[in-house]
Amino acid sequence: MLRINRLKIQIKTSNGTYGYDGTFTNGLNIIASEDNTSGKSSVIAAIYYCLGFEEIIGGKGEKVLTAVYKTAIEEGEDVWPVLESGAYLEIYNGKETVTIYRSATMEGRDNRLITVFHSRMNNIKNTDVLIEDMYVHMPNSAVYVKGFHTFLERFLHIELPLVPAADDGTRKLYLQLVFSAMFIEQKNGWSNIMSGMPFLGIRESKKRVLEFLLRLDTLENEKKKDSLRTRDSSIKFQWDFLIKELNTFVYREGCVPHGLPLSPQILSEEDLSNLIIKKQDAEIDEYIEELQEQYNKLSLLNPKVVDNFDHIQEELNATENSIEEFEREIYRNRGLLHSESSSIDKLSNNLEIIETDIRNNKDAARLRTLGSELDLATSKDTCPVCSQPIHDTLIPHSSHMQVMSIDENIRHLNAQKDMLEFAQEGHRRNKDKIRERIVQLENSLLTLRSVAKSLRNDLYSINENISESIIRKKLQLDAEMNSLYQLIEYFNTKKQKLRELSNDWKEYLKDKADLPKKKFSDLDEEKIKILRNHFIKNLTQFGYKSIPNLNQIDISMDSYLPVIEGFDMKFDSSASDNIRAIWSFVLSLLETSNEKSGNHPGTLIFDEPAQHSIVSSDVDKFFNHIIKLKNCQVIIGMTIRDSDTRQTINKLPSDSFNLIKVPYKAFKKFSTAIE
Repeated sequence: MLRINRLKIQIKTSNGTYGYDGTFTNGLNIIASEDNTSGKSSVIAAIYYCLGFEEIIGGKGEKVLTAVYKTAIEEGEDVWPVLESGAYLEIYNGKETVTIYRSATMEGRDNRLITVFHSRMNNIKNTDVLIEDMYVHMPNSAVYVKGFHTFLERFLHIELPLVPAADDGTRKLYLQLVFSAMFIEQKNGWSNIMSGMPFLGIRESKKRVLEFLLRLDTLENEKKKDSLRTRDSSIKFQWDFLIKELNTFVYREGCVPHGLPLSPQILSEEDLSNLIIKKQDAEIDEYIEELQEQYNKLSLLNPKVVDNFDHIQEELNATENSIEEFEREIYRNRGLLHSESSSIDKLSNNLEIIETDIRNNKDAARLRTLGSELDLATSKDTCPVCSQPIHDTLIPHSSHMQVMSIDENIRHLNAQKDMLEFAQEGHRRNKDKIRERIVQLENSLLTLRSVAKSLRNDLYSINENISESIIRKKLQLDAEMNSLYQLIEYFNTKKQKLRELSNDWKEYLKDKADLPKKKFSDLDEEKIKILRNHFIKNLTQFGYKSIPNLNQIDISMDSYLPVIEGFDMKFDSSASDNIRAIWSFVLSLLETSNEKSGNHPGTLIFDEPAQHSIVSSDVDKFFNHIIKLKNCQVIIGMTIRDSDTRQTINKLPSDSFNLIKVPYKAFKKFSTAIE
């Protein structure tokens, strides 16, 4: 709930302090002036400014305010330069009252600074009053504790939802957006429903505001869907990163993982037990056992060369044969790598050609469509002279050759594109596997060359020397076993992480399945129906005539805005009826929210609602409708230069509204400062 109790504007000049001081009540408040340049809109703008909502007017900071706040005060023929200016606004939430101060022009004080006095305006000078400085229109001013809109959200006892942003992230539904559905300013606010809504990077901002004000369940469902989308992306990213990390580590040790799922899925204990590592077609545990046996055999050998000469010669021959085989295998794989790279390049070139052909065909289809709207015979594939069919090709036509149309060409080219992209992705995967295989082969070759070198050293060494090859092989075997043990430990740790991600994925799928199957709950549908009924009733009452049958009007289930046969009803409305539609919709939102416990704060501002010479009888109905509303505060700025408007206001029961008369110049000289 928001109620505006009092507004006091102070403009300090060398001739003293000028300003405005007005109080507001529940129900209807009319700020009336004899002329449109008296300062009435300047007074209303101060309310926006103190609340940090000046973006609804069209900008940030003091630049949205009139010159009286920044340049000079006129008093008769005298002009007094403005030295300092600012405004105090007293607001009430149903339980607490605070006073807000924001400067417009003040040396040493930034206009983004807002001071909050936790008291009524009359008491802000008391020493026991809590005073807090806050900021607005700076990063995180709607999130951090010292952000003024964070305070205002808390003060109004509302909880703004996180909604989809234009950058595919989520952001809080800003208060400026919410109040643009309730505060209708004079210059741009009457062009369309919520036309004063600023762009703050929120996707479908009008829709989100209406969902919030009506407290639709679909907003909660959208929040759940956004949360699920975030979880989906997070799990997929973590899963993909984990699999790539595992593959890199495993392949680096010359091993191959088996059973690793490339995308998230629910893994049973059996699935997890089937996640294994192999090396040379043997499971890693078996391979380590083989290495241990080799190590044990080497330990039994006599370490002197003279005792193992024949064995060393045989092993050298076998090692050199293995080196040759590895070199041939590396050469063959490098050839395959080059072949895959060439295939990828060719497919890329073919894709460029096909994409160009698709664009050209789509352009041709568009031109043909434009031609058909002009009713040209050629656009209908018909000769305008002989009425014979024209084909989409210059190739001579024959009865046995079927030529594809442009649309068929587009479908065929798209199918080819999909096929080439699929083939290209396959070649990329093959290329990655070949590259990994080459790295494994090169590492093994390096080890074999090292062994061969040690064996040759043994053959040409003194017979009584200790065998270098035996020692080197034992060291290599020991190092390889240690590396594989580390790999097993690492792999088991990652398997545990994979189990956790699998459980997260299971919970995600469960929550996704639990989402309501219907977009709208029964209560949502009832609220939208009530909104429509109020809207049509208000249109009828306010004299809307542009559409003979108002039952044609509906509330869009996509945007929650009024439409006729799916189109914005503004297109069928006259200028004055468009104003009546804005009155009707803004009031209908308040009525529906009150009736169905929505989130509407219950405050409306209309600056010059009688736009485009609306007849006084309809303005009278507008005022009387507001007077009958419960639990709300409506502030209306009106120019009453003509007698009809004056009579309309005079006809209202004097105890049914609060009339605030603004003289020729709203800002008068104060005798004292704050009272």
